[in-house]
Amino acid sequence: MGENPETISKGYLSLSFAYIHSEKDILKLVTCLIANTTGSGQKGDEFWTNAEKLLYMALIGYIHYEAPEEEQNFGTMLEMLNSMEVREDDEEFKNPVDCLFDELKAKDPEHFAARQYAKYKLAAGDVCSK
Repeated sequence: MGENPETISKGYLSLSFAYIHSEKDILKLVTCLIANTTGSGQKGDEFWTNAEKLLYMALIGYIHYEAPEEEQNFGTMLEMLNSMEVREDDEEFKNPVDCLFDELKAKDPEHFAARQYAKYKLAAGDVCSK
């Protein structure tokens, strides 16, 4: 093959979301992403799969509808995921992604990404309260 793995991985991260045109396209992409990153023959707990799906739909929805075109890619999504710090000892703590979605919800409570993130956070709260 002779190709540099670092270059290849950077290429995958820069894959654009240019083919996303609707919420249905976001769902298709997320379903495909989860299906192709789950180990062969492995099936996780449905709760965690649904939480993962909600989070990815929220992030991709935010990127698609709110980010500049040059940031509409998987690299941006990974940056967002990496900044999602959680502090178990501080329930009031908000990471940068929480703040982005709080601002989005204040601007447009019915925004697709804001609604998906709220569902994700609700599910996360259910787990933490048990």
